[in-house]
Amino acid sequence: METLLFWGGSAAIVAAVGWMILCGGRDLGLWRLPARPDTPAPAGALGRREALAWAAGALACQWAVVLAAYCLVHGGPAGFWAGLWQRFTTAGDSPHYLFLAENGYPRTGEQSNLLVFYPLYPLLVRLLGMACGGRYALCGMVLSQASFAGAAVLFRALAGRRLPARGARCAAAALLLYPFSFFAFGVYTEGLFLLLSIGCLYALDRQSWGAAGLAGLLAALCRTQGLALFFAAVYAVWQAPRPRRRGGWAALLGAPAGYGLYLSLNWAVQGEFFRYLDHQSAAPWYQTARWFGANLVQQYGMALDYPGLARFIYLPQLVLYFVGLAALGYLFWRGTAPAAAVYALAYFGMSYLSSWLISGGRYLFGCLGLYLALGSVRRPWVRGLLLAAEGGLLLLYAVYYMQGQAIM
Repeated sequence: METLLFWGGSAAIVAAVGWMILCGGRDLGLWRLPARPDTPAPAGALGRREALAWAAGALACQWAVVLAAYCLVHGGPAGFWAGLWQRFTTAGDSPHYLFLAENGYPRTGEQSNLLVFYPLYPLLVRLLGMACGGRYALCGMVLSQASFAGAAVLFRALAGRRLPARGARCAAAALLLYPFSFFAFGVYTEGLFLLLSIGCLYALDRQSWGAAGLAGLLAALCRTQGLALFFAAVYAVWQAPRPRRRGGWAALLGAPAGYGLYLSLNWAVQGEFFRYLDHQSAAPWYQTARWFGANLVQQYGMALDYPGLARFIYLPQLVLYFVGLAALGYLFWRGTAPAAAVYALAYFGMSYLSSWLISGGRYLFGCLGLYLALGSVRRPWVRGLLLAAEGGLLLLYAVYYMQGQAIM
């Protein structure tokens, strides 16, 4: 099985990159395929009323799922607020972000390894918390949920530029129903990163280079995968008509500039530009970059060694690897949103290059091409079936999370 995973996983990622380069749809690739005659017109601009509906729907979906999961675990809503607060402000990485918001980055000591967490989210939580009397945890949750609501609106707008109305709505619903989307509920960077990365892709699609560069810079100050926006910017600028390329440098420099600022923070705090890599490779994260096939073999071995964690962590990550690549391949073939597809594949690759991966399900929440691929499916019953499956898995993993299982 290890040999099959290594070579199968390696072949899958190589095939996906090759498909993108050689024949990735009518708008992408060195060999451009003819326009598909059955491709419908995009949905067009998003109205204010529908935008408000998507923002409210995103929040309602999250609260409904969390409440339902809590009631299923505890037999009713009694104690909901205390349980909600405990799970979404004190579990996983939430205490680390709150520590940074209150205290900043330590230069030395046991918590100096918190330098691995990028600065934008804890900085915003700090500013909001100072304005709200030190209620950092509450401000962190509000920031995450407000960002997720905004991300839902922007993603619906982006999908509407590339898909017909029903397909765009399905793509946006797929974002809301992603099985690990509840992480955008609490003190995590998921909501903010989604808002900024979608904003960058939306600006690239509109050829608003300055806005794309600013959003890319801020996204790269949220997490390493923000650098994947650079590849989308390269494609968007390259594909733009020559008169529209003027100012494209702003979009190209955004994400690298954000990463450069983070490296400067490393140097300012602990004297080395890449100090965070040392902390990542040590306990408790053990994160290094390693080839995809080797990481899949490790995931399989961990599933065998820790069967109790397999269904929460390791098996979902293995399944998502192959399902995700298949979905991105389909997206390239459809030619729906080439710049977003390039970003999604780069983001996917950066996520699965990490060894000792224990948060793959959460990481892939930001792989926006998955949702555009679902929206590109032409048969409504297939889209409906996929959305129903997503919703069921979302409730299942929310139940596991509210039980206190090791989903992180």
